Amino acid sequence: MGIPGAVKREQVVANCNYIGKGYGFPAKSTIEAIELLARTEGILLDPVYSGKGFAGLVDLVRQGHFKAGENVVFVHTGGSQALFGYREAFNLPKYTG
Repeated sequence: MGIPGAVKREQVVANCNYIGKGYGFPAKSTIEAIELLARTEGILLDPVYSGKGFAGLVDLVRQGHFKAGENVVFVHTGGSQALFGYREAFNLPKYTG
């Protein structure tokens, strides 16, 4: 795009190791990551995309994958309203209307 200092494609890493069973199936690590970010930062993630991505980031940090002082960007893509469709995954009672 000709933007000075823009991120180059080769600098972006897509890691698909944290997809779990697939679309719409949050893993235990996804639920833990969503609860961690909600408790510590007040930021809600969805259990389909951003929650899985953040679970992967948390795991990579815990493994020491990143060097001290290294810049890491996490993109929150929205979708937190999807949390309401996954009440049971968070051990909440079903909504009875």
